Amino acid sequence: MASAIKAASPATPVIMLTGWGKRLMSEDDMPAHVDCLLSKPPKLRELRETLAQCCEPGRAQGAIEVSE
Repeated sequence: MASAIKAASPATPVIMLTGWGKRLMSEDDMPAHVDCLLSKPPKLRELRETLAQCCEPGRAQGAIEVSE
């Protein structure tokens, strides 16, 4: 799904919400085409910070990892 979104709109941020988030971050295994990775259930603070980072004007492309 992330690759389809990026193919259609490369500038659209993709945030992945997964139960495997901590494991993926610790193994440095960020899925392709995913800009931000959050673990389930996300804390409201983490969600707000991620949305702010992904949506800031002029944001450089690159993965954002949010940890507790």
